[in-house]
Amino acid sequence: MKNLYLIILSLLASQAIGQQLPAFEEKDTGAMIKASYIYNFAKSVDWPAENKKGNFIISVMGGGNLHQELVKKYNTKHVGSQQIEIRKLSRTLQVSKCHVLFVGKEHLDFLPELAEALKSEPTLIVAEGSDALLKGAALTFVLLDSNLKFELHVANAESRKLFITSTLKSLALRVI
Repeated sequence: MKNLYLIILSLLASQAIGQQLPAFEEKDTGAMIKASYIYNFAKSVDWPAENKKGNFIISVMGGGNLHQELVKKYNTKHVGSQQIEIRKLSRTLQVSKCHVLFVGKEHLDFLPELAEALKSEPTLIVAEGSDALLKGAALTFVLLDSNLKFELHVANAESRKLFITSTLKSLALRVI
């Protein structure tokens, strides 16, 4: 059922974007779709046992309205049995433990230092930018033919003891 949900979400996200990702009348469609993707990424990763306790923490550094969209739609939801908690971060290497860290394009230059600082943590790093995978992210958003897609760097996830499901791999635009 989860696999079917991810496939449907991917198809709907592709169709919902249409020709662009601008903000419409106080609605940031791009942020809404990215929030949905991040939530589904979180559900498509097998986390180490010690990370399946307490709240499921998603931290956001940059990303415009993404933090607001995550809070609005997912703050009351769960990943497994864990309640989701959304945190907004400023540009810092002092990132407290989190399951998912989103790094917006305005902080992409800072990504290598963040990846190094979190190298021993089971944190799924999601970013924006064409070279984010080379800078340490496991997943990155890309715009292709006006549609939001994602790319996956399996080794960046596995080095953090995160197992990516085959469904997520199959939905990625590119897997390295």
